Amino acid sequence: MTDQTNDPFDRVRAALDAEPEPGERRSPDAAGELIAPVPDDAPARPDKFRRLGTPSRVWTYRDAAGAVLRHTLRFDQGEGEKEIRPLTLWRDGAERATWRFKSEPGDARPLYGLDRLAARPSAPVLLSEGEKDADGAAERFPDYVCMTWPGGSNAIGKADFGPLKGRSVAIWPDADTPGLKAAKAAQRAALSAGAKVAGIVTLPDGMPDGWGLSDAWPAVLSQLAAQGRLTDALTAAPLTPALPYGFRLSKTGLEYETGEGEKRQWMRITGPFTVEGEARDPDGGAWSVVIKFRDRDGREKTEIISRGDLARDSGSVRARLADEGLQVPSGRGGKVERFAQFFNEIESPTRLTLVAATGWASGGRFVLPQRVFGPDGSEPMLFTGDANALHYRQKGSLATWQDEIAAKAAGNNLLLFALSIGFAGPLLRPLNIEGGGFHFRGGSSTGKTTLAYAAGSIWGGGGALGAAQSWRSTANALEMIAYGHSETLLVLDELGLVAPEEAGQAAYALASGQAKGRAKADGSLRRRSEWRTMLLSTGEIGLADHIRSGKRNDRVMAGQELRLLDIRADAGQDMGIWETLHGAASPAGLSDQIKTACAKHYGFAGPAFVERYVSEPDAARARAGEIMAGFLDKAQRPGDHGQAQRAALRFALVAAAGELAAAFGVVPWQAGDASKAALQLFDRWASAFGRSAPREKQDIIRRLKGAIEQDQSRFAAFAESVHDEIEEHTGTGHRAGEARSLKTLGYTHTHEAQDFFLFHDTGWAEVFAGFDLTYAARVALEGGFLSAGDGKHLKRVKKYKGKNRRFYWIDATILEAEFDGE
Repeated sequence: MTDQTNDPFDRVRAALDAEPEPGERRSPDAAGELIAPVPDDAPARPDKFRRLGTPSRVWTYRDAAGAVLRHTLRFDQGEGEKEIRPLTLWRDGAERATWRFKSEPGDARPLYGLDRLAARPSAPVLLSEGEKDADGAAERFPDYVCMTWPGGSNAIGKADFGPLKGRSVAIWPDADTPGLKAAKAAQRAALSAGAKVAGIVTLPDGMPDGWGLSDAWPAVLSQLAAQGRLTDALTAAPLTPALPYGFRLSKTGLEYETGEGEKRQWMRITGPFTVEGEARDPDGGAWSVVIKFRDRDGREKTEIISRGDLARDSGSVRARLADEGLQVPSGRGGKVERFAQFFNEIESPTRLTLVAATGWASGGRFVLPQRVFGPDGSEPMLFTGDANALHYRQKGSLATWQDEIAAKAAGNNLLLFALSIGFAGPLLRPLNIEGGGFHFRGGSSTGKTTLAYAAGSIWGGGGALGAAQSWRSTANALEMIAYGHSETLLVLDELGLVAPEEAGQAAYALASGQAKGRAKADGSLRRRSEWRTMLLSTGEIGLADHIRSGKRNDRVMAGQELRLLDIRADAGQDMGIWETLHGAASPAGLSDQIKTACAKHYGFAGPAFVERYVSEPDAARARAGEIMAGFLDKAQRPGDHGQAQRAALRFALVAAAGELAAAFGVVPWQAGDASKAALQLFDRWASAFGRSAPREKQDIIRRLKGAIEQDQSRFAAFAESVHDEIEEHTGTGHRAGEARSLKTLGYTHTHEAQDFFLFHDTGWAEVFAGFDLTYAARVALEGGFLSAGDGKHLKRVKKYKGKNRRFYWIDATILEAEFDGE
């Protein structure tokens, strides 16, 4: 770590404290941004509403410090009917704060009573369904912190039970089947959040249907008896998995009871394991059982047994477990059937969430294959991807990585920028920035591969290319690779290994963050995999040149180039990517030193960055936004087109990532270094790409100029005089009207001492194959190179063979046109 004595967030905290909305949490949403806690100068909560009238009850949710988070309103509708609405404060696009009937986005809705919970850290907690019952419980049981969750029985999964970590929790169910079901779900949520105890109160027989703690005591239950049942719930034995009938888990493994009387015995089915819980994905699918065991070398393994896989092919499930070192039954017979029966029927009170992609997940947590970062107390998460194939490994130490790799970035802007790219992935979602990347282009031995190794070592290594993957992959494989590198860093080596015809589509797909649509067996659409990827690519040529090198000579779309920004891997010092050698004998020697260090020390810097980020996400996000704004002020110029501005945003993101990494002490460079490197490289990129006009417009003018320069033989001379026209038409004269090619693009013509190239429709369509022909003409007109016809006509009339025809009149001065970066 660097020796920084000042907390990098001191200035940010001071700025936030000075704002009228201290500590404000903002969550992006299509309808605006949630404002919570509610600031002191916020508009007052409305007392009356146009359709619903005046609420009969208002319950206010507060945070641990007592600040208002939201309200729940009850409106009586007559004849015993009611309507319950959440009321939250939102900021719209015009920066106006308004109250709306809208719940918080995501799955982190606050619990009711957080202020009381914080004020009484040792008191037991009583959870009931609904704010009315929570208030009723508080009157009856003052020794308890009485709480509830918002939204009723079907919204438990959207609430944040994290504050219940370490607390003893009793759960009082409503006296009906839905109430008991909700209580069990709340129990699982509390236990998953780390509650010390979470027991459900057992209600006596004869309770009125739907009875709750705000109702009068029924004949079958008194205050004293209710107190006893609460105590029983808190002292109940910890919940354990409910094993199917006839099974037991012993020290020797999973066993099943067979025989009767004296012949009864336990048949061993598998080696020993423990059941960690039942798991499913965030959408409630892919239900599985999670187990832990030790292989024969004593290494602990965690395996996910999919119930769907069991139904489809239990043999493959057993084979996978056997590969990992658990003894399982083979072949066919009773043991195999009992194996499948056990995992299909077992029930566990513990729930876990299965996550297939790396990156941000619910509850402000960040998922990596070996670890989940974020607030304690949320439901445990398990990564289901293939960690080994993704190279998220660790070796060596962070300190040595800093000394032998990151320190060499001082004075070497390309290395500093590449390392900063490696920290940008975790910022994509918090800053609401789309995925994309950078392509380092250069010949062999320039050092571009060293940049890939160094950046990849931030997150892992140990593969044939360190942490990098190869461009030589199928489309499906690239999608899965991107899914496994969501919001970290995806390094792809050697663009030339992918076919030119596929390169552009691959760049689009990786940056778009969405897999190809696929159908299920019944014809319905499967849920698409989604990701946000920061990509670092290498190759000897750029994406545009690679696409054009294909047999079809495909047109390069500006969107493709903007998704993978091209940077020349040359610092301009005749040393490839290097400007400073840090004592190395040669550029090649420094590259070798870096690659050797990357093979020995990797996988620590990225997790260290995320760990620091999640410790203060609001301050980190605010600081990143501040850095980006400062970068854009310096980088952008008046007249920059939207495409240049869009690219500048990605360079700004990388600058912010590098500056945060320095502020966190993850890298040893100085504050401001990452921004300077990013600004220098942005200026280089913008000069080459063009800033004043969209790429498509420049490409149209380039193509038009190139067609004339390369194919002048395909333009016939257009005769001026009637006599010459007759000669041309009859084939007599001096053949001035003939082109030297049988397949023409048009004609040359001089009008009022000004030279023109007249394109006929067929020639224009050939030159602009793949373009909108009318758009191409308008661009030429806008650039001052097309002499338009009368009215709205883009083509101008010229008599040909005695008849008026319209041509695209292109001024010959187009041959003098110059472009940005040339």
